[in-house]
Amino acid sequence: MAVIGLARSGMAAARFLLARGVSVVGADAKAPTQLAEEAQQIVDLGGEFVGSLTDREQLGAVDLAVVSPGVPHPHPILEALRAEGVPVIGEIELAYRFCTAPIIAVSGTNGKGSTTVMIGQMLEAAGIPHLVAGNIGLPLISQIDRTHEVEVVVLEVSSFQMETTKLFRPAVAILLNVSPDHLDRHPDFATYLRAKGRMFMNQRPSDYAIISLDDPGVQPLAADLTAQYLSFSYDQPEANARVQDENLILELEPGSPEAVAQLNDLQVCGRHFVQDALAAALAARLAGASHAAIRQGLRSFHPSDHLLQNLGTVAGVTFVDDSKATNVASALADLECLGRPLVVIAGGQGKNVDFHEFGQRLGEECEAVCLIGESRQVLAQAIGERTRRVLCDSLESAVQMAFRLSEEGGTVALLPGCASFDMFRDQAERGQVFARCVRQLSYDYATPSERTDNHCSRS
Repeated sequence: MAVIGLARSGMAAARFLLARGVSVVGADAKAPTQLAEEAQQIVDLGGEFVGSLTDREQLGAVDLAVVSPGVPHPHPILEALRAEGVPVIGEIELAYRFCTAPIIAVSGTNGKGSTTVMIGQMLEAAGIPHLVAGNIGLPLISQIDRTHEVEVVVLEVSSFQMETTKLFRPAVAILLNVSPDHLDRHPDFATYLRAKGRMFMNQRPSDYAIISLDDPGVQPLAADLTAQYLSFSYDQPEANARVQDENLILELEPGSPEAVAQLNDLQVCGRHFVQDALAAALAARLAGASHAAIRQGLRSFHPSDHLLQNLGTVAGVTFVDDSKATNVASALADLECLGRPLVVIAGGQGKNVDFHEFGQRLGEECEAVCLIGESRQVLAQAIGERTRRVLCDSLESAVQMAFRLSEEGGTVALLPGCASFDMFRDQAERGQVFARCVRQLSYDYATPSERTDNHCSRS
């Protein structure tokens, strides 16, 4: 058996298989010197390691391949294996085959992590044994032995993970939204949408599909469902979950609406977070959570690191880390939550998407925009002459420039609208660098006593 791609989920799959006595070759395109720790782990567990993978023959005899989501679906080596009749699956599919608990799967271009966390907190408040895993950072296969101890698994899934599913069947599948993203990986939007839609492929009439009414892009998937269809919407009255008179309403049975929470129970800004909360409430209610538990779960929800994270103020300027805004749709949604006057740091790996709307909004709503990464020239063109644009060679220089261009009482936000891989390992590292720059600014603009008290004023 081959495990191809030795990042987090690939290594978890390799360890799982080797612990069960399966003959495994772990392979990666990176050079062995870059994977010394991973190689040692595989060899210590009795497997074989192959680095600098470029050719099918390096894998030897293979009867099943487990592929990392980072490896493109049409990769030549994977195509060669499929041509031989070798099944190619991902870690999510492997884990599903050993999972003993029903799964709530959450996907969407944006909001899937927040929604997954909300569901977990609602189930926690309800006292329902559960496990949260998946694309959120914890491979399900690494926790598979725990699934017999819980009543439900809450799983964040990406389009990359869904590409390699075959039998995967969630009891509840949530699709929050779909907007153009990862078009450097998927050949077109239709292919991307089909990958998301694979969540519903194996569902049965006893299962549930939860789909947004507010996103017309996902509506085609609602036409061919086998599962029971439930909808959510911020304001459409026919939705099974909706906002009405400042309340979050669930209506699982026609004519029986339930007010499960109030809008002010969700202590975060933005219409998109409310939509996520509605989808989460539906799923949690299906899993048996009470109204009180749903409300408590919403009250305890706080965005994760690098998602509209307030880093504090320097000389009266508030700094916000939104490094998780890795695509245009998420950046546009979060833009409404940022204080004004506003200076934004945007750019990164553009993924072949259209920046027209993003550039227009930045130009109209920002005092200035500092642009970084490989997409900075394209973004600058999209912004046009609407506001001041500054091309920066690094995130560090962009922070310095954004601070100089900001006003006391204003906001500087890292709002990339792009992936991070042109400059950083991932969006988390990008956010960490941003936070480090802000800490340095805070130190630079503090008096000796203020450095002790952690307060500062503009000099």
